[in-house]
Amino acid sequence: MPTPPRQDKRQHPRTRVAWPIVVKVGTSRYLSMSVDISTHGAKVRTKAQLKTGTTVQLELVPPEGPPLRVGALVWRIDTDGSALLFSRDIQHRLAAIFSID
Repeated sequence: MPTPPRQDKRQHPRTRVAWPIVVKVGTSRYLSMSVDISTHGAKVRTKAQLKTGTTVQLELVPPEGPPLRVGALVWRIDTDGSALLFSRDIQHRLAAIFSID
């Protein structure tokens, strides 16, 4: 019997985008790519060996406008990328890009 799909319980919807992201861990920098993004976090494919609970610095490079710099916490590691929780809400910066109200 197949397992039923998990219900998405996110409070903040994610948008699938492939943006370049620089993940900075200590003094190391890794050019990475987003899988999806919301105003509170992102899923990122990276070669960085991240562990849950690690604090990182991100530089997201949207197709329009200046890069977004934000701290983040590694929330979990999935097979398709690392889920990162931003240290602050970046909604005001994403509003123009995603037409967020």
